[in-house]
Amino acid sequence: MELADLLVAIHRCLGGISTRSLIYALADVYARAQLGDVDGNKVLEILAQNLAGYLRLSPSEAKRVIEAALSCTPSAEGGYTTAATAAVGREEAPTLAHLVNRYVPVDATPRVKLEVIKRLSLPRDAVEESKANIVARGAGLLHVKSAVRSIRQYTPYSPPSDVDLIKTAVSVARKAALGRPISDGDLYIREYTHVIDKPIYVALDVSGSMKEYLGPSTKLRVAKNAVARYLRQVAQLRGSVSLVLFNVGADFMWTPHPVHRYLGDMLEILRYIYAMGGTELASALELLHNHGVVNDVVVITDGRTSDVEKVLDLAKRFRRLHVIATEKNPFLKQIAKITGGRYRELAPTLDILELHS
Repeated sequence: MELADLLVAIHRCLGGISTRSLIYALADVYARAQLGDVDGNKVLEILAQNLAGYLRLSPSEAKRVIEAALSCTPSAEGGYTTAATAAVGREEAPTLAHLVNRYVPVDATPRVKLEVIKRLSLPRDAVEESKANIVARGAGLLHVKSAVRSIRQYTPYSPPSDVDLIKTAVSVARKAALGRPISDGDLYIREYTHVIDKPIYVALDVSGSMKEYLGPSTKLRVAKNAVARYLRQVAQLRGSVSLVLFNVGADFMWTPHPVHRYLGDMLEILRYIYAMGGTELASALELLHNHGVVNDVVVITDGRTSDVEKVLDLAKRFRRLHVIATEKNPFLKQIAKITGGRYRELAPTLDILELHS
């Protein structure tokens, strides 16, 4: 049976399954075909991985439903329920990070990695951003330090804490020695440059389930938009960010690099990130822990895992593991709580930097 005929049969037999879900499943099949041989059984596995979330089944159960749909016979499975490990899947597929790191060292700059991506001729996705404010100097849980950029004369409503005591004292003493009155012009204020002095790590779920829709956009697109806003904010704070991509496996899309220096490259790379394969949250936590990362990690995921106990054990090794769930998930909320981090649910207006405040 041709692939198009297979999709038509699935749509008819399963009673109006989302056309958009079928289109994304078809795109995934073609993308995987470009990466290696894809036989009939592999096509069914890829379709099952993509439709598992919509059907609220595990990939193996979804595959049986699809096979039944070929002859429009009822599935042996009755009503379906979901659990913490639902729709996990062990379908291995290379993330964009895995592909790029085949050609360059894992710690290559985002600029070098972007050049590799362009040579791979991968499709680009749109990344939309909305404005977000920067937190005040010294606020939040990030390691923020403030470097003095310049010293200027006082203006009304300048914070008293920003008065430069030495220059002000010299100016006041000179006026007193000359017998002249002291004015606001004798007060001097420090202007600061905000600096994050420790790297931040973001782990982004790029499994097939991230192609599910959250309103008018896929979960992955909403997440990438949020990461793009976050990068612009951290660039103003002169911080460094590392991005990890994970599905069943995990790898660094880029290691910590100063965002203000590579912002354009990082934003462009986001456009090429795609969703594919099964989900295993433990892979991301294990990669980060093995590289000595324990603080200020942001994880964006649906939280699906085949080993809940392993994830909990890994999570306990982190401090401030902030979790952004793509769907309501008590398990992820528990992970954030036990590490002293914060839990949020993915939304188009999400401000990731707020997690640190």
